Amino acid sequence: MDLGEFLSRFETFLNSHPTQDEIFTTGRRMVEDLVSAPGWLNETLAKLVLDDDFLNSQWHAIDPNDIVLYRHPDKLFTVRAFIWEPGVFYPVHDHGSWGLVGSYINRIRERKYVRTDDGSNEDYAEIEMTADAVLDPGQSTYVEFLGLHQMETADDKVAVTIHVYGKPMRKGYIQLFNLHNKRIHRVYAPSLFPRVLAIRTLGSVPEAWAKEVLNQALSQKQPDYIQKECELALRK
Repeated sequence: MDLGEFLSRFETFLNSHPTQDEIFTTGRRMVEDLVSAPGWLNETLAKLVLDDDFLNSQWHAIDPNDIVLYRHPDKLFTVRAFIWEPGVFYPVHDHGSWGLVGSYINRIRERKYVRTDDGSNEDYAEIEMTADAVLDPGQSTYVEFLGLHQMETADDKVAVTIHVYGKPMRKGYIQLFNLHNKRIHRVYAPSLFPRVLAIRTLGSVPEAWAKEVLNQALSQKQPDYIQKECELALRK
């Protein structure tokens, strides 16, 4: 199977309105077929190295190691390649949609977590590990909407995973969970992050002009996650 065949089959599958359990069983088998087929990512990797226009055309996703391979025109699903460098520890994080993950080049390690607190504090979470597994190329895993996991290479080699994400149910950001201080940190796409950082800065400036800017931002039409950042900054 190549990527084009997978896209056609997976679109037909999602248009049949499968249940989440069916996505995590039948959908995973389709992803495993894709990551068991050699060679279809070669052209993309070569163009990232050799073609400046292709490199500059890449969608600026939240994660710098995220290569967008396909975005459905109706946002039904996306397909991405994630490149994991050895020794780089990616934080525990959640997702704004369900996701299917297949190991493609070299082995990947995944740890799954769940929250054990009541979720009442937006900035704090108690979490515990529920699974720790190493995926060989051709194997897959899944993550539920808002499910928590962490990924890293299993060996001293760069690894590549292929991710299929469903239609977002929460847009704009992901949340990182710090295992040491139990803090939650919201992370946004590079194009939006400077605005979020400026909002957070204003929340640390105890002056009237800062409050005025935040209130002005709240009066404008903004995405709900930007509104929330302004509200949090005003509280501080």
